[in-house]
This record gives sequence, C-alpha cells and structure tokens, in this order.
Amino acid sequence: MFNSVDLTQLARYPFTTEAKEWVKNEKVNTADILSDAVYERARMRGIARVHQALKRGIVDEVPLLGEADCIMELFSYPIARMIVAAVESEYLIRRYALAEAKKAYTALKNEPPEFISILAGEFGITTDHRGIHFTDYLKYAPTWDTKWKLVNRNLQHGYVVLQHHEIARLIQEAIREKIQRELANLFAPPEVKRIFRDDIVAMRSSVASKDRRPKIEEVNEEYFPPCIKSLAAAARAGTNIPHVGRFTLVTFLHAIGMETDDILKLFSASPDFNMEKTRYQIEHITGKASGTTYAVPRCDTILTWGLCYPDQLCKTVRHPLFYYRRRSRR
Repeated sequence: MFNSVDLTQLARYPFTTEAKEWVKNEKVNTADILSDAVYERARMRGIARVHQALKRGIVDEVPLLGEADCIMELFSYPIARMIVAAVESEYLIRRYALAEAKKAYTALKNEPPEFISILAGEFGITTDHRGIHFTDYLKYAPTWDTKWKLVNRNLQHGYVVLQHHEIARLIQEAIREKIQRELANLFAPPEVKRIFRDDIVAMRSSVASKDRRPKIEEVNEEYFPPCIKSLAAAARAGTNIPHVGRFTLVTFLHAIGMETDDILKLFSASPDFNMEKTRYQIEHITGKASGTTYAVPRCDTILTWGLCYPDQLCKTVRHPLFYYRRRSRR
C-alpha cells in the first residue's frame, strides 16, 4: 500500500494489512513483547492507548521522530488490542475501536488525495476525483445525521461528491468497523492478564456499569405518550421515519430502560435495515459507542419537528418522560 516501507505511515495506521505484515515479519514472539525490556516503551504506550480511549474517546497522536519511535508505536497497537481483549468488555471494544478510528481521521485530514484513495481501497471503498461510489457511501455514511443523507448530496454518475475531510470521515467509520470486528474475535494470552493485572482490574471497574446497565423499570408501551406510540408503530410497520423521529424514539426507549437489542428489534422491519449499522447508530445515541448519552427531546422540540399528536394529558406535561412516569404511577 505505502511507497516502499514508510515506517512513519505504518505506525500512524497500524490497523492496515501492511502494518500488520511488517510486525509479523519482525518475528518477535508474544512473550518478548510482553516481558522484554526492549519493548517497555511499547507496553507503556499500549496501556496509554486504552486508557485514552476509555477516558477521552480518542487515542492521542505521539511524535514519530525516528525509526525507534515508529517501531515502538507499531508494537504498541497489538499490545493495546490484547489488553482490550483481556478486559472482556463489549463497551470497551466499541469505545476503543472508535477512539483509534478518530485518531486515524485526525491524521487522514492532512494526507494527500492519492493516499486517501489507496487507504480507501483497503476497505473496498471505490473513489475517484469526485468522491466515493454511492454503494460505499450508503455503507459507511452516518446517515442518522441529516446532512449525510443521500438525498442531500450531489450524485454524479454513481459517485457522491465529497470534500477531502468528508471522505476521511467515511474511512474513519470503515476503520472503526474493522477494529471492532477484529476485537470481538480476539482472545488475550493468559500472561496479558497477569502482566497488566492492575490496569485491567481498573478498566473492568470503570466499564462495569456500561456493560450491565440495570433497567429503570419494566417497559410498558401502554404508558407511552402519543408521539412515541406513533413512532414505535411506524418502526414496526417498516415505515420510513425521519432522522429526528428515530433520534426521539431511541433516546426515549433508552431512558426508560429498554436494552439495545430490544430497540434494535424495533427497527428490524425497515426495508433498508442493516443490523450492524443500526446497532452503531443506537449505541452512538445512547452513549455506548460515543461516550455521550443524548437527552430525550422536550415536547416543544417534538412539536417543532411535526411529531406531536397531543392528548389531554399532554397539555399538562412538558416532556415525554414526565408523561410516561405520570401514566405509570396511575
């Protein structure tokens, strides 16, 4: 992929096939990486990658001033992956994959178009001077955001016209999916849990509440406000729901204690349903993937969006959750 062997670029994008091949060709066994003093910097950087992902949601860029820096950075990535696998947390897997993808996006924005096209090919994304092919766009675009919807984009001969940073943003999503998929099938060697014991224990404690969020109460659709009932019925019928409607429905269901898998089932009747993409959208809104839990919109906001169908009780409340709680208490 890269011109000759550019260690700086390999270190900057350690998830690529070529970077992994470079590490493999060094023929350094796992025991040495985990215990040899030569790789102490790589181990510390590996731990830092995971902590940064967990705390700030993005892995920091580090100066790559020479060959030694690049080598340590390259080895730190598989170490970080083993640590994430050892924690055995779905939340951390999602969080780490997104953090690495965000780091890559920051670097990609400054790369030349030729490099962007080459890296896009790693994920099967077809690009040209205009942008990317619409099929790849639909696969990776965050279409829960109105500005990314295909109808709001310029389409030329099958290619969606995009700016440089927008193509980089779609590659970020492809990177996230790749890393998350690989981590879901990765098992850490036993010595990883021993060597990084204190860090793993601390990380498990930090993510425990994220992996096992208790239900606030038993969900009862009878108590849903009219707007939510309408949105839920439309989702089950496979009717196309506007972005703001999906956002409202997901935030509400999450707030009253519905689990991700149950919310996911609600949208499964949609004609363009994509399980992995829909799950990511739900987890982004509910904070499992993004770290930010979005609030349920207020009634006046829902009214502005044209989703309000008030009944008598609606006249006495200002928020869908107030409606639900009042009905459930009755």
